[in-house]
Amino acid sequence: MAVPLDLDTFSVSKLQTEEGQRNAFEHLNDALTFSHVEDVIHDLLSKPGLFVYILSVFPDATSMRTKILDAFPTDPLALQQSFIPPLLSTTSSFFFSLPSDAFHGDESRTVGRYERYIADVWPAIAILSSIAFRNATPRNKMNVNFKERKTSVSAHDATILRKLNVQLPSDSHIAMKTLGDIMAIILQILKFYLGLLADPRFVGQCKDIYLGASGAQDNEGEMEAGNVLPLAYAQAPHFEATLAASDIDRFGEWTILMACSATRDLLQLRRRDAKRAEYVLKKIRYASPHPLQKDVLQFCVRRQLSRGNFSGNNFKALHGPSHGIPIYQAKVLSNLRLVVRLSPLGIRRKADVEVSKYQIDCMLDDDGQAERQEVIKIYGIYSHKQLDRIWPWLSKLLNGRGKVYRQRCTLRELAAPGGGVYRPAIFPPRLEEFTMDQSPVFVHDDGTNEDHSWLISSKCVKLSKAYLNGPYYCVVWNLYLTLVSGLIAEQEVELPFQLTKKEWEIVRCPTSCYVIGRSGTGKTTAMVFKMLGIQRAWEQASGARKPRQLFVTRFPVLAAKVNEFFTSLIESLALAGRTQDELRKLRSQARNAESQEPPMINPMDALNYRPGTPQKYSELTDHDFPLFITFDQLARMVAADTQVEDSKEHDRPIDSKECARLKFILGKVINDESSFVTYSAFRTRYWPWLCDTSRSPLARSFGPWLVFSEFMGVIKGSETAFHSPNGILDRHTYVNLSPRTYPVFAGDRHSLYGAFELYSKLKSEKYGYDMADRTYAILKALSCNPLKGQPVDYLYVDEVQDNLIIDTILLRILCRNADGLFWAGDTAQTISAGSSFRFADLKAFIHRTEAAGSMAIQKSCTKPEVFELPINYRSHSGIVNCAQLVVKLVTDFWPDSIDKLQPERAMLGGPKPVFFVGWPDETFPFEPFFSGLRGSRELGAEQCIIVRDNAVREQIRERFGDIAVILTLEASKGLEFDDVFLYNFFEDSAATFLQWRIVLMGHSDKGIPLSRGMGGSPHSVLCNELKNLYVGITRARKKLYLLDHSQKCEPMRELWSKKGLIDAAPPGTNICRYADKSTPEQWAAAGHKLFNACQFEEAVHCFERANLPKQLRIAQAYELYEVAKSTVQASECRKMFLDAAEAFIQCAGEALDTEKNRFYREVAECYASADNAHMAAEFYIAADDFTGAAEQYHKAGCFDEIVQILDRQPEKIASSHRTRLLRTCVVHYYRNHLRPPIPLFSSTEDELTYLENQGLHKPRINLLESYGRFLEAAEVHLSLGQRCGAIETLLKDQQNPGTLQRAVDLVLDSLWQECSFEKPVHDILQNKGSDAYKVLNCMQDIPLEHLGISNSAEIRFFFAVQKSPFSEEVYQLGEEFFDRGEEVMALMTFNVLSSQLPTLSSADAAEFDKFLRRFERYVRLLISILSDEAPLRVTDPKVVKVFGIVPSSDHRYSAMAGTFLHRNFKQHRYLSTEMNDLLKAQLQAHLRQKVLDENNASCISQAFSTQCPSSTTHGRKPRHKGQPHLNAASHGMKINLHLQQIRILDLMFSAVGGHENWLASMTAALTRLYAAIYCPIYVGSSTADFDWNSICNAAGCVRIVREWIQKTVEYLEPMDQATDYTDYLMNIIRATCLHIALGGQCHLQGYVSRDRCRVPYDPLTNGNVSGDIVASLTGSNPICGVPALRFLLQNGDGMDLSVVCNFAEEMCSTFILSLHPFGSSSPLHDLLVPRRWLMNPNKLVVRRDIIQGFLHCLRRLMNILRSGKAHTRFYLPEDGELFVDFILDRMRRMLCILGYNVRDVGLSKTIAEILSLPPLEVDDPRNLSVQTLRQLVSLRRKCLETIQALDNDSTIQDLIHLVHKNGCYAASPISSRIPQLVFEDVADISRGMSQAPAL
Repeated sequence: MAVPLDLDTFSVSKLQTEEGQRNAFEHLNDALTFSHVEDVIHDLLSKPGLFVYILSVFPDATSMRTKILDAFPTDPLALQQSFIPPLLSTTSSFFFSLPSDAFHGDESRTVGRYERYIADVWPAIAILSSIAFRNATPRNKMNVNFKERKTSVSAHDATILRKLNVQLPSDSHIAMKTLGDIMAIILQILKFYLGLLADPRFVGQCKDIYLGASGAQDNEGEMEAGNVLPLAYAQAPHFEATLAASDIDRFGEWTILMACSATRDLLQLRRRDAKRAEYVLKKIRYASPHPLQKDVLQFCVRRQLSRGNFSGNNFKALHGPSHGIPIYQAKVLSNLRLVVRLSPLGIRRKADVEVSKYQIDCMLDDDGQAERQEVIKIYGIYSHKQLDRIWPWLSKLLNGRGKVYRQRCTLRELAAPGGGVYRPAIFPPRLEEFTMDQSPVFVHDDGTNEDHSWLISSKCVKLSKAYLNGPYYCVVWNLYLTLVSGLIAEQEVELPFQLTKKEWEIVRCPTSCYVIGRSGTGKTTAMVFKMLGIQRAWEQASGARKPRQLFVTRFPVLAAKVNEFFTSLIESLALAGRTQDELRKLRSQARNAESQEPPMINPMDALNYRPGTPQKYSELTDHDFPLFITFDQLARMVAADTQVEDSKEHDRPIDSKECARLKFILGKVINDESSFVTYSAFRTRYWPWLCDTSRSPLARSFGPWLVFSEFMGVIKGSETAFHSPNGILDRHTYVNLSPRTYPVFAGDRHSLYGAFELYSKLKSEKYGYDMADRTYAILKALSCNPLKGQPVDYLYVDEVQDNLIIDTILLRILCRNADGLFWAGDTAQTISAGSSFRFADLKAFIHRTEAAGSMAIQKSCTKPEVFELPINYRSHSGIVNCAQLVVKLVTDFWPDSIDKLQPERAMLGGPKPVFFVGWPDETFPFEPFFSGLRGSRELGAEQCIIVRDNAVREQIRERFGDIAVILTLEASKGLEFDDVFLYNFFEDSAATFLQWRIVLMGHSDKGIPLSRGMGGSPHSVLCNELKNLYVGITRARKKLYLLDHSQKCEPMRELWSKKGLIDAAPPGTNICRYADKSTPEQWAAAGHKLFNACQFEEAVHCFERANLPKQLRIAQAYELYEVAKSTVQASECRKMFLDAAEAFIQCAGEALDTEKNRFYREVAECYASADNAHMAAEFYIAADDFTGAAEQYHKAGCFDEIVQILDRQPEKIASSHRTRLLRTCVVHYYRNHLRPPIPLFSSTEDELTYLENQGLHKPRINLLESYGRFLEAAEVHLSLGQRCGAIETLLKDQQNPGTLQRAVDLVLDSLWQECSFEKPVHDILQNKGSDAYKVLNCMQDIPLEHLGISNSAEIRFFFAVQKSPFSEEVYQLGEEFFDRGEEVMALMTFNVLSSQLPTLSSADAAEFDKFLRRFERYVRLLISILSDEAPLRVTDPKVVKVFGIVPSSDHRYSAMAGTFLHRNFKQHRYLSTEMNDLLKAQLQAHLRQKVLDENNASCISQAFSTQCPSSTTHGRKPRHKGQPHLNAASHGMKINLHLQQIRILDLMFSAVGGHENWLASMTAALTRLYAAIYCPIYVGSSTADFDWNSICNAAGCVRIVREWIQKTVEYLEPMDQATDYTDYLMNIIRATCLHIALGGQCHLQGYVSRDRCRVPYDPLTNGNVSGDIVASLTGSNPICGVPALRFLLQNGDGMDLSVVCNFAEEMCSTFILSLHPFGSSSPLHDLLVPRRWLMNPNKLVVRRDIIQGFLHCLRRLMNILRSGKAHTRFYLPEDGELFVDFILDRMRRMLCILGYNVRDVGLSKTIAEILSLPPLEVDDPRNLSVQTLRQLVSLRRKCLETIQALDNDSTIQDLIHLVHKNGCYAASPISSRIPQLVFEDVADISRGMSQAPAL
């Protein structure tokens, strides 16, 4: 009976007690006994973490695991429905979540691999099952034509199978077999995970995941481990032990070395003859038994040799010391010999007779302190015939290493006297590696050559007792087990081989290091072995976190090869732990792999060469390391994590323009690699334009490579550029760079910089970016925001010289370990265009950057080591020495251009390069030489012709056919060949013969100083040419042939010849003599090499000869693709891309299913480049790249297809892309009001949540509105600061009154926020960009009657102000507000009206009068508020709105920034009473300032002006153009304005109190009033014409003026200076005149008679000028005015000319009434006088002498005015001369009036003299003659004519002719314009003038 599992028994609380745990285990035993294990597992899996916990602690876990394995289904359909999928998913996820340091060895990588497999396998099983169990006929494979293929399996299904490396089965039988293989793998994975659960190492984690320490704690623990656990593996005392083997006790002191190639030969032997290989293997096996072999087999020969037991049968010398280094053979069996020596020989089999040979060799101890003899370098198994042929030659070859080496190898030391056992001898260490000069080429008897250099240079695996005893036993033993396991699995293995002394120093270096070495010196080898050592050390160190090791290079092929080599080492070492079954499965897989061709990955795709790498750097986990990656892909990953902000909070803020540029570049880096300007793109798309513009210098002398390198490496990518604005050198800085450091363009930098500016312009137009832009943008982003993701522990940069120097800073930032940097390269052979730096520059740059701390990089406490690798293991001395001389020339002449290293040496000797001088008479110089290659003859696969450019290459091929691999010098960079023919290098050189002659200076071995001018042009060209020559020479590994017939080659040929470095070619030589024959395999290898170097055309040449049509078509497809990318013409470019697409489709049709994705991706990219987005998307889908497909659909506008991809394949798209694409679709559908074919969201709320999270506010608002949720939509608008949008949304809801009120509230709130008190409301409301304008505009069509009275009035107020702020409507609204008791709103309204001040300067009197009436209303309202008659309180909501007050919840108040109250805030918040007081104080200050501003505005207003307008005169003649403004009414209006202004000032003074300048303000106001009443020009009206009834509140105004006159006179005092008492006297005159005009009871005489107010005539008299002025003007003593006027004219300075003139006229009016015409008894009869003179006709009579004295004063005044020096005595307005002319006219008129009325001959004569009239001739004044009387009549007539002329065209009736009523007085009318006033007495005169009584 089944026992159901009670999960409550397994609760956490119960399992934490012993009793609960015991009960749970008993219950589980019962369930397993009586129930199916499937049900039990299902129940355990239902609770997260329970299954993992139970299986790790369950006592009977072994039985449970057995039951699980027994229950494993054998049917694939049953498997999918069983408990296995959830079980594997649970265990896989659990172990994948653990940190890498929890695993041993390769377990971490296995966990990562299995996790991905489990995720992908179940869909594949479903697909295969549908095929396997189908009754239909076998399916056809996919048709080559993607569009027309007809198969029942979709492209997506095929992609799923390819992910598991499963080919699409052609029938059900194959599908069933494939299912069986997959199920076996699943079973293996299940066993692996069950085994890990049984491992005690994971018990703690298993407990934690169920008992509580999960979730965030796990992540926290991982981070803590990452930060705390030590890098123990970095401190291993014997680092090389991790790379070597461990021991068996029976080994002796002699070290055994086994060649790496020997394992490959054993593998081949195993495949041919398994039994013989097993026998050989047993003889190699150590004394300790192999765990796979139960019996113990001893191999005594090797053990005896390792112990130094050299007996006769194992110590037989094939050749003795006389031949060189002795080679020995050791007998194994009667027909079996081992040939051994230190250098490796492979095991060869010929016939059935094999022997073993060895040689005693020497090598350094591990500590490098001594050199010791070594033994047993296994050469192989050879026949006797082979022994006789090879070993004598090898002995002589080794003998070439020198005498010391030979002596050390032949010395023997007995371990004990008389014994047969020898011990290794110990010698002092050598200073350097042994090298030899002899060539390793063996010449056979038939004359053929055989190269055996591999015998000397091949690597060996080291096995010795030093490693076999002690802590490294397991390591060495594992190496042996690895070898054995590899042979059983028939799988090639890579074992850690013995390194050189220098390589060991690099590997063991504990600090960062710089490794510099030419090609083939072992840089990459040391790098990989250091990585391997650290990885292995971590595997052996407990408690240490996994090291994150990052290998970076520019080239995807190099990264792939290094990754492959490293992985093969790891996997080979892992073979030792495999079971027999696993090894047999691996053997089956290896045999299947043999039939598969090597993959041909796209060598140009440096960005996507590792498709499985995360898109972002922050997404890397420990499982991804060690990581081998290209710099391009790494930069894109880092860029995807960066962001740029223009915030000012950063230490180094970025301005908005630069921020936008950086964002543009980073966006391109992440999403648009097509815009990336590579060298190829520069050469094809930019260089032709630069050549057309720059013309000769760039194109002829330098070429695109050097120009692009200078752009990238110097102008943009150098250290100086990095610290320049925008990361670019300006022209001045670039031109002044050191010519020694940057010699190439030193003489032509201006032209180069001009080309750079053109390049930058073109790049900007094409929206491109280059490598320098990319790095600079990333670095700038990282300077503002830290790196996301964990930094690496160790950074390895290979071929660092191919990067920009600023790239190294980016790489440095990624490494947190200051001692974990490994920089390797060689600046003499830069492969990537753009690099222009030396290692010395790199080292200094890194040091300065670390020291500066600007990039937050940790500085190392130890100095980095610098290693030089001078020994070349890849080439021989013949080539190396020749190239070394070229390097020496460069370093001697241009020491700062490349790194100066130790002279490079070769390990082996070799033939010298051969120099051919050609046949000069021929049209084609080397035609006889190449002629032998016509027809079927051609060069071999490893032979190459290197030419200068494509034109020469095409010339050779056109003449001789496709005879060889022909590369340009530029294309050959990074490639090597056995034989190189360097063709016409010198003839096509940009350097001249004279420049090449300079190299002969290098004949001397002494150092050559840099000559003057060598760093500049043209010698800089030679520097570059020597570097190119070095590149050409070093492409050859074995033989170099230089073909050149030009004169330019002679200097170098002569120099090489003198140094003995070259051989001259024999005459008549034909190339056939040097041509090699190659096998198809060699052609295939050459094709792959050229393909990986992007030389597709030459790869086609090789694959064609290798008879590999499939590879041929792949290379042709990539060639078409490359040509298409370099095609400039758009239509031709598209056609080429389409041709390339078709070619790739054909390649996909021929490829294995596992390789199709790669080609489909290329097809998709071709279609994308051809702008065929639909086809591109289809093939991206076929390539399982749904992100690319979605991007293409986006480009084509096919959003429905994007939605379908997102719905069906969400897991196939990276989350960042998925989020962006979904957002794009949502925006598209909402913007166009469309519906997607598939709902994007499950519910409306989910959709709203998404839109909110993604910030898609517009779609969110639209969605809310579509559901009638207007209030919510409005709130979204408000959250975005879109008040107008919120208001418009609310107004759409016509059914809900609440929404209308909400809209009105928002409108008013927004309006008041911007338009509070004292803000320029009209300007704000007129500004279309302001929020106030926008929200008010929203209310245009809303009927205001639907609103409340208050809200309606407020909105009408804003509309009225917007339309016209000073209109009557605004004023009436203010009155309406006041009438309703809304004083604050009335105040706001009147304040807006008061803002009219700036516009009043040109207003007329009527307009200003209207303003003053409103302004007085405003002032009185302010006063009432200040006096608490209508107080304002901050508790009033309207006060809060109007003044921008912000109440808080704690009953405190503050003011918004920029408001009326905020200006004087001294603290942030106030209580209500404090705020009320602050408001009152601010309003009081506002009132004062407002009135003063208005007063100042009135001073400059035309309406107040009393000066003579320029329009009234022309020359000296008055012109009354403004006649309507010069009448009595206008004059009265002007006086009215001044009186109102005085009343407003008085209101302000009474409300706020006086201030320091109140007296000055009063005096100034009275001065202006005086000027208005007593107009300075006679054409103005007079007080006689003034109508007081027209004055607003005239009585009040006059009262205020009277008070002011009294206060002014009371406080006025003269000062000591003349100007001060002059001002005082002017003010006294004004005040007295105003007093006379306005009346009142003011005792002026008393005030001016005070001692402090007296102005004496001179110090000796007691007279008082001010008293006399008052007495004269008031009529109390008219005669006093004459001396006062005389005093002013004599002493006055800065006088007001108008006041003086008025004073004189007032006295004149008194004197004229004292005349008695013709002795009449009526003194006023027949007088012609101005109306103003008759204001007080009751004036005293003065004597004649007084009048005469007065005339003398007038004469003086007229003389001053006529002299042109009036400005020295009088204060004049701006138009001073014109004003003086007016006064002169006025004075002439006054004198003419006096002269017309006077009857005194003497006075008339004086007047005539003053007026410059003809003088009177008077004989006897007492008895006038007729002639005199006639002259008097003539004078009167001329005076009258002058008066009439001056009054011509005047509309003002100023003059009056007085006629006494008594008929006895004859008086005829004077003129029709001059009315007569008939009077009987003085009272009649007043009544006749209709004078209003004075107030």
